[in-house]
Amino acid sequence: MSFSVILRYVRGMAEPSHAARALKALREEAGLSMRQAADALGMSLTGYQHYEDRFKKAFLPVELMRRMAAVLGGRGIAPARAMALAGTTPEAAAIEPAAPPAAPVPPVPAPATVRFDRADRLPVYGSAQAGPDGQRLDYDPIEWIDRPESLRDVGRAFAMYVMNDSMEPKYEQGDMLYVHPTRVPRRMSHVVIVKRDGTALVKRLIRAEVDAVVVRQYNPPSEYAIARDEVEAIYLVLGSMDGR
Repeated sequence: MSFSVILRYVRGMAEPSHAARALKALREEAGLSMRQAADALGMSLTGYQHYEDRFKKAFLPVELMRRMAAVLGGRGIAPARAMALAGTTPEAAAIEPAAPPAAPVPPVPAPATVRFDRADRLPVYGSAQAGPDGQRLDYDPIEWIDRPESLRDVGRAFAMYVMNDSMEPKYEQGDMLYVHPTRVPRRMSHVVIVKRDGTALVKRLIRAEVDAVVVRQYNPPSEYAIARDEVEAIYLVLGSMDGR
């Protein structure tokens, strides 16, 4: 394979998906900056940038676009255009059709900030890498989501995205993991392993030894050991949400 072909392949892997680029185009059509869009969605700027600059899946999360449809609707953009980027329709997402305005919607300096009760919502941290090398875990939430019932009233619970395909078919890139911070993982549980250097791995726990933790990945199939002195914490994955 020639260097130019490899370079085009690497650039393609680094590019955001068509849905991510279309989200940016809708935001700009609405006359919003990235900061204004993030504030209107109740997200950090870093969290919102993830969906425009680094999101690789074919469709954006339905919940994100449900909220974005409301923001864009105030700027005269039909909800159907936003929900199409999540691979659905306003009707399927249970969005009530907006009444036609009596007059053109006047421009506003900035949308009102949507405020959530974060005591009842779950923080989504910077994503864990499903491959062997891991990705640095960022504890600054990139967004807040509704809690699953299994994590109701569980302090310090969090969610995170899977970043690659080494745990397929169990977890695909873009899937969201729900993580319990205190429940002790059992043998053959799926876990998030946070290493002392700040990186995180998504794996299946085979066994915990005195000096090592033995884990398994699915794609390609392999088992390997992580030295105990490299491990900061092991968290139980309690469930997941399909990112498609």
